[in-house]
Amino acid sequence: MRELLGRLTVLDPAASESLKIIEYFDALVAGGAGAEAIVRAAAILGATTAGARVRGRVVRIDADGARVDDGDGDRATPAESVWLERDGEPTVNDAMILDRARLALAIVEMRSAPMTSAVDRVIDAGASSVDRQAAAHRLKLDGPVRIVAAPPPGPQPFVGPATVLATPRGPVWIGLGNGPAPTAPAGVSLAADLDGIPSACADALLALRLTDARHPVVDAADLGVLIGLARAHERSTEAYPDVEVLATLDARTLDALDVVVDSDSIRSAATTLLLHHSTLQARHETWTRALGYDPLSPRGRARYLAARLLHRLR
Repeated sequence: MRELLGRLTVLDPAASESLKIIEYFDALVAGGAGAEAIVRAAAILGATTAGARVRGRVVRIDADGARVDDGDGDRATPAESVWLERDGEPTVNDAMILDRARLALAIVEMRSAPMTSAVDRVIDAGASSVDRQAAAHRLKLDGPVRIVAAPPPGPQPFVGPATVLATPRGPVWIGLGNGPAPTAPAGVSLAADLDGIPSACADALLALRLTDARHPVVDAADLGVLIGLARAHERSTEAYPDVEVLATLDARTLDALDVVVDSDSIRSAATTLLLHHSTLQARHETWTRALGYDPLSPRGRARYLAARLLHRLR
């Protein structure tokens, strides 16, 4: 699927988008996602509010993935089980989104997944306190709860109750519990109690996006104050010059900069990178000019790390 997707991206962008939609819904179904996750995926992929009739009730999700009331449920005809509430003309992908969403919902309706539904409810900040407490009781959650985010496809990558969550960047496994350490890549966060689970889930998703080859598992707690910066960045549309500069650098340069900033000295960084220290010193001077600050000075390290975090999130 991924090889075909790569070829089609070059030959036929429209067809490649259709394959991405198929892959998205297939990952949700394979992960045992609930009906609400299917509707959320349709809304995110369609960039508009999506609705569906699920067991006699209307479920509506907006383009940001948040639940909305069913006041506009009458926009669908009686024959429609899933719909997109688009004011203008349908986009080229609307038919594919609706077709795959209907198929996914049909599969979900044919099987029972009570534990998955409970996980969906307990991580949902929009669910009522009573619903979330009932879900937590079903999952036997008590005290601090570790949240793990990991990417599909494939089987559940950790032990314990889990679900596949639809996000703007694709389906993601969300697991609850204090079992063995998660396999990489994974983002981890800890909720002190039931009320803290939705925000801890959001932090685990941010931590997952910060993983790389050198940091395959990222714990939100290890980020300290930087997790607050990541949260603020998610709510902001502001462009930062330091981040824009990093976006102009190639991956090899960024990897080398990461090693240098994490090392005690140019000499130790050169050993890690298998370079002569004088060569790396020359590159350091070039980087200082390109960045507009010295990434090895105390303030420069902090500035680089903050900009690099936002660059990874973007």
